[in-house]
Amino acid sequence: MLRGHVFKFQTFANEAFAHFIDTFLQGNMGITKGCELSKTTNSATIGAGYFCICGRFLEIVGSETIEDITNTGYYNLVCELDLSKTNTKSELNQAVIKTVRNTSGFGNLTKENLFEGGNIYQFEFARFKVTESGITDFEDRRTFLNLDSLFNCINNNFEKLFKEKNEEAEKLLKEIKLELEGIKDGSAFLLKTGGTINGDLEISGKLSEKNRIKIYIWK
Repeated sequence: MLRGHVFKFQTFANEAFAHFIDTFLQGNMGITKGCELSKTTNSATIGAGYFCICGRFLEIVGSETIEDITNTGYYNLVCELDLSKTNTKSELNQAVIKTVRNTSGFGNLTKENLFEGGNIYQFEFARFKVTESGITDFEDRRTFLNLDSLFNCINNNFEKLFKEKNEEAEKLLKEIKLELEGIKDGSAFLLKTGGTINGDLEISGKLSEKNRIKIYIWK
């Protein structure tokens, strides 16, 4: 079945738009504005801002705070996408700010391919340890989506490709020019309208009526 997304009377599905954005950003993701980090001895906060995960834009309005972080261990502060859940018109259930806790070290975050049947992707904002004294060793793990850098990268790649193709074209033109010079002085080709051959002429095969030629011999 053929499905249209940018067509009249057709619905532009969120999956298609996310795929378009992710492709345009070349798989890059991160914060575009705000999302400042702060902490207390038992809480972690992400301030207002915008960010993009796997082609999906999200906004933190006001702030998001995880409180009562008291169990000792190693924590990752993440935004988790879970496409197996269902949103409503008033609630976003497929994305949540949360902490991931491990007891023996920072664990590997879940990063499934959401465009190949995966459901869960965890984007990291920070990591820290919790001891008897509270939150320690707080580390900023944010990545930022710099659109200017992406555009420059695209332009640089285009300029590089253009330069390579231009060099190939110039090389081809030089080869054609050499061939044409050979035709001009008669040393490489005998024109259809006639010409003079200096030297021995060797013919392999039979000459048919269609391609018969006249040969004149001067002594």
